[in-house]
Amino acid sequence: MLLVLDIAITGGLVLDGTGNPPSQTNVGIKDGIIVEIGKSLSTEAGLIIDATHQMVTPGFIDVHSHCDLVPFMSGSIRESRIRQGVTTELVGQCGLGSAPYKEAMQDWRNYLTPILGNRPQNWNWPDFSTFMSDLNIQRMPNNSAVLIGHGAVRAHVLGLKNIYPSTKELTTMSRIVEEAMSHGALGISYGLAYLPGMFAPKQELIALSSVVAAHNGIMMIHIRSHSRQVREAMTEALAIAKESGVKLQISHMRSYGNLTFGITAQELIEMVEQAKFEGVDVTFDEHPYQAGSTLLSQILPPWAKEGGSPEIVRRLKDPQLRARLKKELTDQGPDYPGWDNFVGMVGWSNIMISSTFKQQNKWAEGQSAVQLVPRTCLAPTELDAKIIDQIAELLISEDCRCSMVMHNLFAEEDIVALIKHPLCQIGSDGIPTGKSHPRLYGTYPKFLGEYVRDKKLMTWAEGIKRITGDPARRLNLINKGFIKTGYCADLVVFDPEKINAPEDYTKSFNLPIGVNFTLVNGHVAVSNGEILTTEAGKLIYHTI
Repeated sequence: MLLVLDIAITGGLVLDGTGNPPSQTNVGIKDGIIVEIGKSLSTEAGLIIDATHQMVTPGFIDVHSHCDLVPFMSGSIRESRIRQGVTTELVGQCGLGSAPYKEAMQDWRNYLTPILGNRPQNWNWPDFSTFMSDLNIQRMPNNSAVLIGHGAVRAHVLGLKNIYPSTKELTTMSRIVEEAMSHGALGISYGLAYLPGMFAPKQELIALSSVVAAHNGIMMIHIRSHSRQVREAMTEALAIAKESGVKLQISHMRSYGNLTFGITAQELIEMVEQAKFEGVDVTFDEHPYQAGSTLLSQILPPWAKEGGSPEIVRRLKDPQLRARLKKELTDQGPDYPGWDNFVGMVGWSNIMISSTFKQQNKWAEGQSAVQLVPRTCLAPTELDAKIIDQIAELLISEDCRCSMVMHNLFAEEDIVALIKHPLCQIGSDGIPTGKSHPRLYGTYPKFLGEYVRDKKLMTWAEGIKRITGDPARRLNLINKGFIKTGYCADLVVFDPEKINAPEDYTKSFNLPIGVNFTLVNGHVAVSNGEILTTEAGKLIYHTI
């Protein structure tokens, strides 16, 4: 008896994720699995998708996402991944993990809110396995794999202050990481420019990474500095990997476009290539935007952030400390270890408030820091002081739950050089809050439309490989990343002439164009721009 397919995708140009040249062929799907690939499918199908003049590829894999809690959310945020063809993503990045979490960690939750959002209402994840179980029962828009965030581990044991761990405390942290790896975490992430990772000594990071290495997991690291101390920060990250034996991926590996504060892409590449030559298993990822996005509190120097939101708010209310900020938030500013001085690098006019959580402050979303204050006959120094006062009052009002976009932070020539490198993968760094950076909705269409098609940095086959097969292999994802029989039917059908994404930073969401169909586990999630389901995803557990 002939097998009746659930779905047949016909007439498309198939790029299978290997980097091999495309071929015009058909793809047959049954029970969520690719069961046939051939010029002519011999069976009938319940649904036929005509992909004539379109490309058919594996679903895109986002190796760097902050959409940890999107399965608990509703509305357009749930659609942000599947609309651009992302069928699998790796969350828990930059050390900013939501588990383990205990009631006494409310300050940690406040700190995370501008990045992860404020859902669900109640957090009850005393260990990583509880979080995974809770996530597993959610209806997910796409597949998610999870990293254990070092920040959550450290906050759980030491809080948000500058504390050197005792032997006993380091053992406790190692046990938490071991528990996470044993219950499905793909690895660990570090955020060494954020609380509380900024206080972690190198030996702490080596010890925890060694636990991950024993499980053949991966270490994703937001290095301590992307500016003045970027060389030292890169050297530290590479040394941690070398000494622990862990696989390393450097998150959004770039330095800032203002070379007074940073270095060129070529110097970063040379450091990675040398480490690779010396035996370090290293890759890196990028997003294709010149603007960045992070917590608004990251404009503050390190001394102002220790202890989290209660201490930050206390300091911002102190007139003497407020005056100190006005001296330090300048074009150059003090050279504090690990501090990326965003105000000095891009200026107040290029810093935009992207999310707040109190209704009374929603007016500020989409406004630059300069637009927050009236500019009636103010001298530049007076204007800067007024801006700092307004930013301080906003952070106080929100308990620091604000995020920002920093325009003109990266140089286009650096983006091009890094994306072209064969060790580079593409990660959105998507933040699902407020008027989010357009990368949440458009990273992959922008990469394919602008950097593959228009700028011709690589062939279509290589471009697709970078966002499918390469990350699947790097993350040890079983049955994902390729169009092969027996593999999960995570697929994208897009128009190569149209695919792209708008880059409007004042809108709450920016819908990509040219992505016509997204299939998640054999279910049509997006059909010609219409959302059919946001519940087809599954939780991915790490296997050695």
